[in-house]
Amino acid sequence: MQKKIIDKIRIAKFLASYNVGSRREVEKMILEGRISLNGQKINSPVHFVNQRDSIKLDGKLIIFKKFTQIYKYYKPVDCICSKNKQDDRKIVYDILPKKFKNFIFAGRLDVNSEGLLIITNSGDITRKLELPQNEFSRKYRVRVYGYCDEKKIEGLSKGKIINGMKYKPFTYKIFDKNKKNFWIELCLHEGKNREIRELMRSINLQVNKLVRVEFGPFKLGDLKPGDIQLAEKKEIEEYESYIRKI
Repeated sequence: MQKKIIDKIRIAKFLASYNVGSRREVEKMILEGRISLNGQKINSPVHFVNQRDSIKLDGKLIIFKKFTQIYKYYKPVDCICSKNKQDDRKIVYDILPKKFKNFIFAGRLDVNSEGLLIITNSGDITRKLELPQNEFSRKYRVRVYGYCDEKKIEGLSKGKIINGMKYKPFTYKIFDKNKKNFWIELCLHEGKNREIRELMRSINLQVNKLVRVEFGPFKLGDLKPGDIQLAEKKEIEEYESYIRKI
């Protein structure tokens, strides 16, 4: 599957999508005078390009042909979904093998959450997966502490405004409901920051484990924390079929 011609985007973002470097690294290359665009050296990242442009790095023409790669990664707890270090805590790129350093991820999870991230060399795929209007489902298994009030959960599942934030409806299944620590499976169609934790807190349930097990057609399967593997052919075909329909 080769990358199609796309509308022009900022040169740093464009080159990062072809694994030339991160956006910051590309911007640094530009400031150092290492990149030329259509025969002219540039010294500002404020240029918009696509595959039709001639771009050279250190005098060598960059060839814009590659096969899209999609991987499934089990993000463990206590690491941050970020490209750049914020503090002493680990980011996903500290744990991923070095060959993925210029890949990007879709499906951000907070530091205390774990489970499925999509790792890819295609910015187009991450954008399409994360666009709210595309409504890719996200399924989570969540262990919560507290009293299982099914009426409250049912009401919450119809959509609710919490502290001025509107949360869309979701579907759910409850497991071990007679225990103080019970599991609930949630299927959502948006990815608001700390959405599940806020929803559960609103009905006096405390989340003590949150695992994303599906993102659109991609499934976590038997992966363990820190594992990464290529997406299955049928998952990719299902993704492509869905995208063609929207």
